[in-house]
Amino acid sequence: MRVGVCCVELFINGSSSLKDRRRVVDSVKQRLRNRFNVSVAELSEDSQWQRGRLGISCVARDEQSVESLLHQVLEFIENDDRVEVTDWLFEIY
Repeated sequence: MRVGVCCVELFINGSSSLKDRRRVVDSVKQRLRNRFNVSVAELSEDSQWQRGRLGISCVARDEQSVESLLHQVLEFIENDDRVEVTDWLFEIY
């Protein structure tokens, strides 16, 4: 059994307030949970309304499955026009 963790830094296009950021980030989190059955948490600081950070984790049978799933998650986020991925980091345990 392997555990994968991914930290994704986001730039939120068109966000003009903390409420806008929260709306977009919450939507992305829910879509990831529904589509990929992963755990997602917001790791953002509240003072930056155009930046967000998500922590994503998953469990799978082997390292290749974990890596594949996390790459699919990252690609899904990158295809969302509301956000831009500025940095990401994978770790597999």
